[in-house]
Amino acid sequence: MVAASSAAVGAPLVLAACGGADELEERSGANDPDLLNAILAQHLAVEEAAGQINDTVEPAVSAAAGLIRIRTDSIALLEGFIAEQDATATTEPTELTEAESPPEGLALQLQDSIDTSLEAIGSLSAAAYRQAVHRFITEDAAALAAMRSVLGGEIVPDAFVFGAPATQEEGG
Repeated sequence: MVAASSAAVGAPLVLAACGGADELEERSGANDPDLLNAILAQHLAVEEAAGQINDTVEPAVSAAAGLIRIRTDSIALLEGFIAEQDATATTEPTELTEAESPPEGLALQLQDSIDTSLEAIGSLSAAAYRQAVHRFITEDAAALAAMRSVLGGEIVPDAFVFGAPATQEEGG
């Protein structure tokens, strides 16, 4: 399962992290705090969604949720990156995605986290930031694949099949 998700993660992330020549010229550190805070807010929301899964669910669901229940390392890393930029890290998660059950909510929140990270990764100015976000996407994809496998869904994250969702400005 993890091997399948890792293979699915590879190509789209490498392409998203590289960016074209024009995109590389447009990268500046000015937007980094906002981009990193958006990713941090998603991490906090994923952690909150995972916390809503209790021992009454199937052991397989609980085990899959355990993959991301504690995100202290990635949250601390994001907070450190934001502090490097002399900015304040958010302490508020994004609003949780509505779902019929906590496991489904966690799966949807993981997908949102992946989408946000994919949207931001190419615009981050520092290679260290992009590498960390790449790792976060990989971790979220592995956890999402595990959750979807347990829930009976397609294990490949939507963003890897369809691309990141269009924003209001782009097409919506």
